[in-house]
Amino acid sequence: MAGKGLSGRFKAKLLFAGLAIVLVCGSGLIWYFSFYTKTPDYALKMVQESIVKHDTVKFHKYVDEDKLLAGVCDALMQGIIESERPMPEEAKVALSGFAKMFKAPLINSFKGSLNQYVENGKWGNDDSKSVDQGIPIDSDMIIEKSGVKDLQFEAIDYMAVDKEEKTAVAGVRVLQGESGESFVFEVELRQSEDGVWRVVNIKNFRDFVGLVSQSRRDLVQEYISVTQSLMEEHEKKIRLIEKKAKETLASGSLGNQATRDALKAIMQEELEPEWTARKNELEAVDVPPAAGTLQRLRLKICDLRIAYCQKYAKWLENKDAKTLKDANESLKEAKTLEHEALVIVGRIKAGQAEE
Repeated sequence: MAGKGLSGRFKAKLLFAGLAIVLVCGSGLIWYFSFYTKTPDYALKMVQESIVKHDTVKFHKYVDEDKLLAGVCDALMQGIIESERPMPEEAKVALSGFAKMFKAPLINSFKGSLNQYVENGKWGNDDSKSVDQGIPIDSDMIIEKSGVKDLQFEAIDYMAVDKEEKTAVAGVRVLQGESGESFVFEVELRQSEDGVWRVVNIKNFRDFVGLVSQSRRDLVQEYISVTQSLMEEHEKKIRLIEKKAKETLASGSLGNQATRDALKAIMQEELEPEWTARKNELEAVDVPPAAGTLQRLRLKICDLRIAYCQKYAKWLENKDAKTLKDANESLKEAKTLEHEALVIVGRIKAGQAEE
């Protein structure tokens, strides 16, 4: 009898424990579905999940794309305009007017790029170009300037909720890969009538564009400083070699085989190797994306100078007028590109001087 009574009490305890678990789980489910799923924290979690899982339906549920892009587009264009240095004030006003004129097609183009990113994790391609009044709008290029292509989520630093206004501002911290710096986006959310919170704006996106632009200027300045020193060292050697070539020609004659052989040796054994060494050292330098055009220009100059040395040496051997013409064409193009490179460097330095 005692054993049976003990068994009954044990069963009762099990029953109460089971009921308690059910109540706790039930309360948890009620809290989850009735409260947590209708919080801005949950909305941000769903936005992040939709991007990771490429779920466009979920993304559009928690992001008001039209409102978000309208605000971001304005901030982005203003940030890009302000970052372009040097630029006269009237030019900035004109560009601001241009941005307003094409705001609608820009937003549509951005929307296509953003949707593509959510769908497959890649930002834009040729399909991101829309046309308005016959003018192509390349949102991919503008997005590239903004710096959003190289973002990595780090954490949510804070969440400030205004229950009366049904608004919230979240501090979403990201790492911008190009600059290597963290930035906290002020992400604004609003609660809709059905209780769902949606992202509607990034309040400080203009500041983010400014951060990226400044970082790029700093990286370009570092690139220019390193390469300028490198190029000056090679320039000293090149001037000495060219002086030697002139002296060799002045002391002899192109009609003299010994003179031609001496010049050929200078071209092949001294000048061409010096330009090749310069190119190799330039290729070894870390190049920020913003300095890509200048780097490619400088490497092309090296290639043209090397080609000049090779063709001129060949002409000294075969005396073919066409070979000399080709050599001079390479030299002429190299000098033209050298002028362009100087102009680019001058613009960069002028912009930095204004800061």
